[in-house]
Order: sequence, then C-alpha cells, then structure tokens
Amino acid sequence: MKILVALVLSCFWISPIDLSTIRADFEKAENSKANTEHIYNLLKGYDKGDPVIQAYKGAVYSLQARYATEKNDKKELFVAGVKDIEAAVENAPNNVEIRLVRLIIQENTPKMLKYKMDIETDKKMILANFSAQNTAVKGLIKRYATKRSAVFTASEIDKLSK
Repeated sequence: MKILVALVLSCFWISPIDLSTIRADFEKAENSKANTEHIYNLLKGYDKGDPVIQAYKGAVYSLQARYATEKNDKKELFVAGVKDIEAAVENAPNNVEIRLVRLIIQENTPKMLKYKMDIETDKKMILANFSAQNTAVKGLIKRYATKRSAVFTASEIDKLSK
C-alpha cells in the first residue's frame, strides 16, 4: 500500500516536458556528452504524440548514438532516432521547427549513413516560411544558420537577419 501511495504521489512531482526547455537543452547537446545524456533521459520515455517533441526525441537518439560504445547500440539508437524524426515530418509536414531539427541531424550525420537526402528541401522550406515563425523558432533558425551550419549561404543568412 505504501508503495502505491508513493507511486501516485511521485506522479505529481514529475514535471511535464516543456518545449522551451527542450529547445535550450538540444542546442547545448550538440557537442556535449553530458547535455546529450540529460536530454536523452528526459525524452526517452516520451510518447505523447506531439510531433515537434517527437522530432527532438529522434534527434537526441541520433546524437546519443555518437556516445554508444557498441556498434550495434550505435546503429539501434540512430535508426530509432531517424524513425522518430521521419514520423514527426510525416505527422506535421509543414512544421518548420521539425524541418530544422531534421536538417540539423542530416547535416551533421556522416555520409556513410546516407541520411542527407532532405537537406535542400528542408532548407528551402525553412527559408520560405521563416517570417511566419514565432520568436523562439526564428531564434533557433538564426543561431543554427549563422553559427553551426554549412548549408546556408551568406545571402540566405542575411535574409534571416532582416
């Protein structure tokens, strides 16, 4: 009985997944094993159906694959990540943030994994719909395009800055 009460009470202290926190953690995770593990642990049990969070979950699985020591674990994490990202795109094909997440992973994936086929399509969609995005998503796009991406040209970055 005590275990049941403790379990029920613990459910009230579990914080809901917050998209702004996920965005911030994802930006920090790209080059940090500790940050990648933190957001991985936050999202690994997520299955609530929000396609944006699903895309981030997939991206984090793909990032976590870098740190797996076994070849099979690397493959399983990467494949699971790609599956979640592609499901998110399928569920919300016009969502620019999801396209940005996919672009980030595809741009940073080794060529041998052959997961680079949508970079140009996603970049075009991001550029075409940039002005309609909220401030948070615009900030993500600008920071990625200017500081970490090699696919955005100088003129495209200028358009994002206006």
